Amino acid sequence: MNESVPLEVDGRRRTRPGLVLATVCGALALVSIDVTVLHVVAPTIARELPATDAELLWIIDAFPFVIAPLLLSAGVLSDRYGRRLFLVVGMALFAAASAAAAFAPGPVWLIAARAAMAVGAAGILPPTMSLLRVAYPDRQKRVRAVAIWSMSSAAAAAAGPVIGGVIVAHSWWGGVFLVNVPLAALVIAAALRWVPESRSDRPGSTDLAGQGLAIGAVLAAAVAANSLAEHHVEVFIGGTVLSLGVGWAFVRRQFGLGRRGEQPTLDMALFRNAAFSSALIAVALAMFAIVGLELQFARYLQLERGFAPLDAAIALVPLALATVVGALLSPWVLRLLRHRATIASTLTVAGLALAGLTLAGEPVNLAVFAATTALAGLAIEIAAVSANDLIVSSAGVHEVGGAAALEEISYDLGGGFGTAVLGAVAVSAPSIAGGFHAAVATSAGLLVVAGLAMAWALRRV
Repeated sequence: MNESVPLEVDGRRRTRPGLVLATVCGALALVSIDVTVLHVVAPTIARELPATDAELLWIIDAFPFVIAPLLLSAGVLSDRYGRRLFLVVGMALFAAASAAAAFAPGPVWLIAARAAMAVGAAGILPPTMSLLRVAYPDRQKRVRAVAIWSMSSAAAAAAGPVIGGVIVAHSWWGGVFLVNVPLAALVIAAALRWVPESRSDRPGSTDLAGQGLAIGAVLAAAVAANSLAEHHVEVFIGGTVLSLGVGWAFVRRQFGLGRRGEQPTLDMALFRNAAFSSALIAVALAMFAIVGLELQFARYLQLERGFAPLDAAIALVPLALATVVGALLSPWVLRLLRHRATIASTLTVAGLALAGLTLAGEPVNLAVFAATTALAGLAIEIAAVSANDLIVSSAGVHEVGGAAALEEISYDLGGGFGTAVLGAVAVSAPSIAGGFHAAVATSAGLLVVAGLAMAWALRRV
């Protein structure tokens, strides 16, 4: 995303920053809800569609694995051709793909529709921040606007499982997709009415070959990760080797473009900053644990404990509220502690909370479940926000757009691989309860190790 002052802004109407903010927050919230809404609905889809465990993982993971590499170029293209245009076209594609998903006759159709939704979402997300920079030229007002923008995303993601549970309780699983259509229409109408068009005076170049390599590397890795659910070792090995090979080709191309003075898809110089790279890893690991576990929590509550989707969603409310509280507490925690202490300690606390959940016995007491998952969610959200702040503050003024895109990519890939890997761990166990505890124990161990690793990696921060 290019951070320069826009070349042209539609002057035919007076810009009303508050209405622009409301529009972009609505667009962002709609996408954020879709990231988490399937966690509670997934068991119902698996039963009624029907879908195998591997197909269900692809239904959920198609979204993050497709959107992540597309974000590299989406910001540049929206800067060049128009931010409002990309927001409107992306939202229209998101709505059309949602309608297709609602009436999917089988798993393959639904996977394809989810991938198309991700393409639309990739056009939506980068313009939301760019449009705020145009609407709020004053930095102090923009900081408040960005805080509201961030909270709308966190609150929407937290509400996703509850919304999914309510819809399934009163309709059918396709309703979680169909509801996107009228809401997207409202956002499109608001954007056309209230949001002026804007473009950048220095849009970056689009490296189509590099974009193709990035997509290939991520999709090969996704195939490898999801193949674990059906124990296809040869597919896992082949996909991993292919992903590493294509990823290496992508990195070489980016360095080559930089040496020739051309603008690469990804500025590799950002990774020379150890704090920046470590913070990206921290975000990915935090999302790996919490996003991957949310699906296993819902699966356990419904398939092992016999909860209805809405009841399972209500049981996850403490976790959802804790993530919102964590986002609110993060600035206060960072004022007391440095980034290193905050990230390392909160990742460790989250791991220890989940370890306590694994020791709670079976069946897990619901009060213990609520307390431990809420503590883990609170700690992980503080770690993620702190890492995000470190990512942005570690980048130079002209690198902030690229840093923000990388943070979003790290978020999406972390959640996608968490769903795939922890899903594979869970379905490999002989029972639903055994798979639940195995997935929780895996996340607990990973977070404790990550906390210790971050204490060392961020020792100079």
